Amino acid sequence: MENINELKAIIISEIKKKQYETLRYVLFNDKDNTPFAVHLFWLDGKFIVNSRDERSYVVGKSFEFDNFEKAKEKFFRVLFLSVKRNRSDVAEGYEADYPSSLWD
Repeated sequence: MENINELKAIIISEIKKKQYETLRYVLFNDKDNTPFAVHLFWLDGKFIVNSRDERSYVVGKSFEFDNFEKAKEKFFRVLFLSVKRNRSDVAEGYEADYPSSLWD
């Protein structure tokens, strides 16, 4: 596996390009319990992607990948869907999960 710091740098660079800095995400720290965050981490030889609710429970299922590129694609897909859902909630008069300029 590649160096975790290099993988983090790749993800952070993409986050900046997409202007996703205000989104909640956790990179390569499976112990972090940030609520409403999209998580990408390495566990038992697999890349894992999942998202968390307000109590930091996994929403739905965790997605496992042998390949960093596939995990990165899923991570950004989940972030994109989070933006889309929160924009829709705000447009319909509901509260967003947390404040972000991407939907406020």
